[in-house]
Amino acid sequence: MGVGVSSARPGMEQASNAAVLRQLSEAGAIPRPLCVNLERALVRADITWEGVLHLLRRQPWLIFVLPFWVLGGRARVRREVAARIPLDAPALPYRTDLLEMLRASADNGRTLVLAAVGDPSTARAVAEHLGLFQETLVSDSPKARSAQLQERYAATGFDYVGGSSLDLPALAVAQRGYLVNAGPAAISGARQLGEKVQVLSTRPSRLRAVIRAVRPHQWAKNALVIMPVPLAEHRPSFSHLVAAILAAISFSFCASAGYVFNDLLDVEADRAHRTKYRRPFASGDLPARYGPALFLVLIAASFGLAVAALPLGFLGMLGIYFVATLAYSTALKSVLMLDVVVLAWLYTHRVLAGGIATAIPISAWLLAFSMFIFSSLAFAKRYIELRQSVKGGQLKSRGYHTQDLEMVASMGPTAGYIAVLVFCLFANSPGVTERYHQPMLLWFVCPVLLYWISRIWFLSHRGLMQDDPVKFALTDRQSWVCAFLVVTLAALARLLPR
Repeated sequence: MGVGVSSARPGMEQASNAAVLRQLSEAGAIPRPLCVNLERALVRADITWEGVLHLLRRQPWLIFVLPFWVLGGRARVRREVAARIPLDAPALPYRTDLLEMLRASADNGRTLVLAAVGDPSTARAVAEHLGLFQETLVSDSPKARSAQLQERYAATGFDYVGGSSLDLPALAVAQRGYLVNAGPAAISGARQLGEKVQVLSTRPSRLRAVIRAVRPHQWAKNALVIMPVPLAEHRPSFSHLVAAILAAISFSFCASAGYVFNDLLDVEADRAHRTKYRRPFASGDLPARYGPALFLVLIAASFGLAVAALPLGFLGMLGIYFVATLAYSTALKSVLMLDVVVLAWLYTHRVLAGGIATAIPISAWLLAFSMFIFSSLAFAKRYIELRQSVKGGQLKSRGYHTQDLEMVASMGPTAGYIAVLVFCLFANSPGVTERYHQPMLLWFVCPVLLYWISRIWFLSHRGLMQDDPVKFALTDRQSWVCAFLVVTLAALARLLPR
């Protein structure tokens, strides 16, 4: 049997698993213990670094002590973290297909051993939760683990299931080995070990996981930074447009850094969510140790562009936005009502930042309209989460309870309709006749806005809305039609002759 890589096609993957299950249950294999690595094999997550990030969230001053732990090796980091934060074993992202094979092997009488590196309490917590393993062995390093397994099972030999190149020492001394979620280095090492090692599945693309973590589809929100250009009182120049585009790019990098930071802090809550468990850090597709470096690269790109090409005032606005997003991720999103206000303000802040980047004044009408309409969308986001993810009477990591659903459902549409009222007052204001040649056309925008806001809330109430109403609008055909109508009516009102 050569080193095989399972296909992504479901039929072939099931056949591969069935073949492996037969191997695990062969008469000659039953006497040999089946040893399974904890991290990167049984569990998708990087338990150590997730624990570090969780600890720093609770006790941020430990960041000054962390370098000394790192100098003591990964085993010391594991021990220090485990001593301060108990592991939530049920919340870990286990490989369900591997667990099914292990349960079937145990039912056939095979001894299962959890072979971990690091802290014993972590391995014991997982073993107790799963109830599959007859033994739990913990070593200080991958090399020490291979020596320990070889010595302990010298009489019978053992089989081994790993998930990375760190498992190659144990695979080398095992009778038969299996690799799950294998990367290029692990696959290359497995080939050198010959036919006794089989690659069951390959690791998802890290580049794709990084792109998913950055969420480029969310950059469309930063088009708000460009909004002051088409709404300028006087005809803007090409330099205004360039400055607005550069400001939007800078905001996009900063927003992506905020998404990475938020996802790192929200790993546990995301895993308990109906859809967010697929996010790269929550699913384990992107190990948590990549998060801090990705965060720093995005921040450097964002502020570097602002320093190099945009006014100093915009740099200040970008800094305020960055601090506000961090405050939202760490604390404010758990505060009742304040989370909605901050979300709405962050959208409005983009408009203000665009005005500063282009030196175009922002009208009070635009600020008021933005604040109310984005408050409505922020309420919609909370309404959707409250309907879908309530556990134990309270939305996890949020400040809302089950009984708040009706309040949120009433406040959200109200904020949206107030936004339409603000637009009506703007359309009837004295200054409009100076800027728009046909101001009466602006009144036709109002029913379009009323339709769109009402539809958003009807879909939310019916459970047909995604997690983020803004994301939904970007992929919704009717939302695009409404946007086209609004832009067309505003352009005609301004460009048609008097």
